[in-house]
Amino acid sequence: MNLFPRVKTNSSAMWTAAQGHCQTSCTSDTKVMECLQQCQKERRDLELMLHTVTQDSRCSLCPGGWLWWRGHCYFFSVGLQENREWNKSAEFCRDHNSSLAVIKDSAEMDFIQGVMKTFQHLPYLWVGLTDSRREGQWLWWDGTHIQHYMPVTVEWDSDQRDCADLRGGGSLFAVDCESFGPWVCKRGF
Repeated sequence: MNLFPRVKTNSSAMWTAAQGHCQTSCTSDTKVMECLQQCQKERRDLELMLHTVTQDSRCSLCPGGWLWWRGHCYFFSVGLQENREWNKSAEFCRDHNSSLAVIKDSAEMDFIQGVMKTFQHLPYLWVGLTDSRREGQWLWWDGTHIQHYMPVTVEWDSDQRDCADLRGGGSLFAVDCESFGPWVCKRGF
């Protein structure tokens, strides 16, 4: 049974409804934030619908071996059977048009933690967080301060530990960048 025509019709109707909502309801300054949040939710719903439609076709949102979640593709290195230093992990991500993951909210943290739990031996992952530019000033790969997206801290910080890994329970730990470990890449589509 081909679901594409039905999904296409539903997504078209959903898009029209979203447009109408945004055009008619977002006229006052006080409602702009509410409207923006509603539009972002509807966008995510449309992305999910698009992902559902394209999942079993030749057109895919993410490359093979990558996971799609909330408008981004994620690569967990556990399938490569090798660990790398933080810089080599970052280089791998760059070579694949992505970066080490910048975790922007608790939902994304929960998603990554959930994937980590599905692998038997994955106690930590390199993420895109470092204080190598200036000791004690932890910055995400995109240049934003560690606290910019959500309130998190890095445990075990010291002069010799300039890169961060994510561990169970959402804890971020400072680690020697030359240690070897698995990593997670993230890219938009």
